[in-house]
Amino acid sequence: MKAPKFRDFISEKVQRSEIQVAILTKVDADSKNVVSKMIEAECQRRNIPCFIINTSEAWISKNDLEKGTLFVSNIDGEDKEAEFELSKTICFARAGVLEDETGLALLSTFENAGAFMINTRNGMLTCDNKMSAYIAFERDNIPTPRTAMISNEKSLMDAHKRIGGKYPVVMKTLTGTQGIGVSLIESEKSLVSVAQSLWKFNAALLIQEYMEFDFDIRTIVIDGRVLASTKRISAKKDFRSNKHREAKTEPYNLSDDERKVVLDAARSTGAFMVGVDHAIVNGKYYVLECNGSPGIGSNFALYNTKLRDRSHIGKTTPDSVVKGLFNYLTQDVHRKHSFTKEAGFHERIVIDGYGPVRAKFDTGNGTQASMFTVDKFDVSNKTVKWEKDGKKFTSKLEGYSVATRMDQVDKRPIVMVDLTFNNKFYTDVPIGLTTKDSRSTFLINRDLLTRFKVNVNPNRKFVLSHWIERSDGNDTRGVNLPLEKR
Repeated sequence: MKAPKFRDFISEKVQRSEIQVAILTKVDADSKNVVSKMIEAECQRRNIPCFIINTSEAWISKNDLEKGTLFVSNIDGEDKEAEFELSKTICFARAGVLEDETGLALLSTFENAGAFMINTRNGMLTCDNKMSAYIAFERDNIPTPRTAMISNEKSLMDAHKRIGGKYPVVMKTLTGTQGIGVSLIESEKSLVSVAQSLWKFNAALLIQEYMEFDFDIRTIVIDGRVLASTKRISAKKDFRSNKHREAKTEPYNLSDDERKVVLDAARSTGAFMVGVDHAIVNGKYYVLECNGSPGIGSNFALYNTKLRDRSHIGKTTPDSVVKGLFNYLTQDVHRKHSFTKEAGFHERIVIDGYGPVRAKFDTGNGTQASMFTVDKFDVSNKTVKWEKDGKKFTSKLEGYSVATRMDQVDKRPIVMVDLTFNNKFYTDVPIGLTTKDSRSTFLINRDLLTRFKVNVNPNRKFVLSHWIERSDGNDTRGVNLPLEKR
């Protein structure tokens, strides 16, 4: 895959960069209705490289963190190898990857290496574990049925009282999809009996107050926006409304109040893409659960993700839902990375040819290039001659970054430098040179933070590097020095 040209890289306009897709799954995806195959088909229509990785068979054969690449072997059980450029990779994690350590390891590797995850390990586990989801809903005041975990017979009756003390109740395994592991319990005798039976298989269980409704609503949310929603009507003689339980589905148009509850629940899980199930009971809305790898094989109503307000479009097909998903994802601005590694808002960086410098990590800096304060520079044709602390450099002019401060325009010539951070070497880093007085010698922008694969903690300094004064001697000194060195 060709790297984007620099003029495209620095454009302020929405970019559609080259991307590739990895799908982590344990499902033998032969059916066209399986989400993995639907994603693969959409990628084929868009000429996007797509690889369905069977986590039961595949392994990481090689990785190069400096180049940001990852090689996965035996992705399909037939020795096929695929290379992933992580900065351009969208990784879909399906529910099956959570079933064993192999799947979790592959999920974590893609995430830690810098792929854009749908969803992250934490997001998937929160959705997959019904008790974790319930705790998140309780924390964020999301209306949901009362729930209690049961670990032994002694806790059964106490848990039953805490959720209302009435029958029937719903018993669920902590993990499970498609309605599997869900039972309706009509009496105390059944409660004890079913729990004992499931505990023999080492199942972790919870009980939940029973709410009677004829249908529930599944809403697919991406990045805090409603993508699609469907009404699921329970099949006869089955209280579960899952599509896999032969429930009927039809498009559903969310009300404003429903939309708020659904989006609040999705936000509570921390997942980028999530299926939120809710029901209407006595005129009130209750979130039943969330799914980090929702199915898309229902009759949905589609929404316009360009608008955050209600934007119902109308009835659509599952293929159109996937198309709407990719219309959103293929815009660079919508793929916001969240990394597990934490950095301080000040860190030490070594610029090749210059040396160590105290850098400020600025998540609000959306300029075209990171800013470097120098003593002087001169631009002639396509060449920039610049100096810093007596060291002289000659670089190719790559363009200009324009910033406005205090109603003053600062036009910064952009050059490329190589640098080292956190023991990793980065080549061709764009920096905008300035001679304007600044409180920061080196101001890191969001693009470079994404390349570093770090989240910034505004309350800490020098988490991943050693303390350093500002190289030009204008940094704060004195009584705070010992504290800053910690």
